[in-house]
Amino acid sequence: MELIVNLSVISVFIGLWMYARYWRRMCGKAFCQYAAACCGREKREKLMRYAIIAGNRHATLLYALTYPERFDKARPLRLFEFRGIRCVFAGYYFPQRYENWLCDDQSEFVQKVYDFKEGRDPCRNCFSQAFRVLSVTGDVTAMFMPCSTSRRYHRRFSGIAAFLESGGYARSGLDLICITEDRESKHTSERRSGVDTANYMMAMGLRGKRVVIVDDLLTSGDSLLEYAHNLERVGAIVTGAVFLARTFRMPPPATVRRVVWKHHLSALLTGK
Repeated sequence: MELIVNLSVISVFIGLWMYARYWRRMCGKAFCQYAAACCGREKREKLMRYAIIAGNRHATLLYALTYPERFDKARPLRLFEFRGIRCVFAGYYFPQRYENWLCDDQSEFVQKVYDFKEGRDPCRNCFSQAFRVLSVTGDVTAMFMPCSTSRRYHRRFSGIAAFLESGGYARSGLDLICITEDRESKHTSERRSGVDTANYMMAMGLRGKRVVIVDDLLTSGDSLLEYAHNLERVGAIVTGAVFLARTFRMPPPATVRRVVWKHHLSALLTGK
């Protein structure tokens, strides 16, 4: 009889535990869905915290995308160093698989990156701000990252090259390299690191010039290091690099949860 009672008690506890777990999961899902439907960061923040505390794994993704600056040491329009090169970027770029999770301003900036790549928008304001942060004094030349084809190279950089020169930020180095042959585009390649980027020649006039590398996107940094090395081989002096965007790398879920709990406890203490 006592065994039956004990089994009954255990069954009740198991049932209650499963019931509570079910509703915890459902609450987490609901909080995450409501948060994703909000376009602004402030409205998302508390909902995402509750969803993550409830154990929703999608909420960790949403939180990291909403607050990328909490997980990246490099911040937009702040000077940072990458392998000895002083760098500045204007904003974060998010891969296409995350497009449905972004806030409105993030989606607009990602579209701006696409427009720049296609030569539709020179993004003058973004680059002018980045050059001011980089704060290079004296005579410098902007050297633009070679593209897969000559047509794409000039289409992408002609507008910003003219603006930087007319605005006194840097001389245009657009014609100081020559694209010698077409190659596969890195962003369409399945193996980015396997793409041969040596499809250009540099002018000997680069010797002794102080240069700033300009490109649309900083991802792994391999292309930046390779280009900087080639510039230095012909005698140029690399003083920095300016990018329209930096690709955001998703942090591990455990890191997101740790940051969320930190902000949640702070919110409880402050009553927010």
